[in-house]
Amino acid sequence: MPGKLQVFNVIVIALQYSLVVLLYYFLYRVVKLAARDLNRLAFDDLDDSLVHDTGVSTADFHSQPRLVVIDDHQELLSQTFFTIVDSLTIGRSQQNNVVIDSSFVSHEHACISRTKHNYLLADLNSTNGTIVNGQQVEEEIALVDGDIIQIGAVTLKFER
Repeated sequence: MPGKLQVFNVIVIALQYSLVVLLYYFLYRVVKLAARDLNRLAFDDLDDSLVHDTGVSTADFHSQPRLVVIDDHQELLSQTFFTIVDSLTIGRSQQNNVVIDSSFVSHEHACISRTKHNYLLADLNSTNGTIVNGQQVEEEIALVDGDIIQIGAVTLKFER
């Protein structure tokens, strides 16, 4: 009988620790989502203030090349669009300009860089690849207005 009681006590303790771990994981996810939402609000407000504070018209501000989020059902991105100045990096790492927090996205997945007259997209040897207009990117390609870029579960549109 004492052996059965010890096994029961061990199971109860393991369940208690499991509950604590699940609770901490839940709190971690809640804080992470709240931070992402606050980030999204801050960037949207920042974009609006840039337009109004600099005297640049909304049309001029939005005429800069950018990536517009078309499909992000898993809410992996913090913004609805990303302006491209000289270059833009995409990946899972926090050092990227566009952070896609998904295991299907490499830490440094892709890069868009500006040349004299074009914007070039390069896949940075990612594990799952980058798709533009339904075609796998094998080498650096020039983007044109309206190109659809798919990285993991996220679909973006290049606007110029």
